[in-house]
Amino acid sequence: MRTAADHLRKHPNARPSTLSFIEWRNAVVEQLKREAEASHPRRKSIIERFMPWFGRRA
Repeated sequence: MRTAADHLRKHPNARPSTLSFIEWRNAVVEQLKREAEASHPRRKSIIERFMPWFGRRA
């Protein structure tokens, strides 16, 4: 995800409103990712469920 600093490096005369929008957008995306992860815990795949030793091979 692009940050405001990345955008500012590419566009040195960028408007402050653009930079603030990029920071706001990144904050909202992170919040939504956290909420989605909290509401939908990761399910085990079929391999993890029926062959637990498969993932621990060295």
